[in-house]
Amino acid sequence: MKKIYFIVPIILLVIFIFIYMGVRNSIHAQQVAREEQDQKDRKARMEKEQEDRIRAYNAANEEAQKRIAEITAKKAEDDRQAQEKAQATDERDVAFRERNSLNSQVLKLTDDLFTAKEQLTKVQEQIKIQQAQVDYLKTATAEVAQTKSIYENALQKLTNAEKIFQQQQAAAAATAAQQKK
Repeated sequence: MKKIYFIVPIILLVIFIFIYMGVRNSIHAQQVAREEQDQKDRKARMEKEQEDRIRAYNAANEEAQKRIAEITAKKAEDDRQAQEKAQATDERDVAFRERNSLNSQVLKLTDDLFTAKEQLTKVQEQIKIQQAQVDYLKTATAEVAQTKSIYENALQKLTNAEKIFQQQQAAAAATAAQQKK
């Protein structure tokens, strides 16, 4: 009976290993098949996306070419209209410039005349002011000359008095020196 306890688990283990190996191989085969199918699906999807991109690019390119042709035609029409408008505007601007230049010349001459009159009156006023200053300076010069002579006399008297004082000081110092001897 002891052999049964040993043999039965070994048999069951061998059966389990055969079943496990079979299942494992089938699972592995299914996984490999699934991965191959996924790669095929991915490759087909990428090819389809690439074809869709090419079709979309071609369609967009055609639309862009149509838009470019429309834009070119519209730009040519706009350029023609702009040239006509620019020519009309240039002619109008020339007329306005001539009118404005004549008006500005009239205004400038009027302003120059007014400025010249103002400058003349200012110059006449300045001449009157300068004449008054010259008259004042003449009278002030005479007064300054009189004041100068008075100050010179006073300065001479002060100088003379200072010399006399120094002589008296020297004489007093000389007498004091003689008395000390």
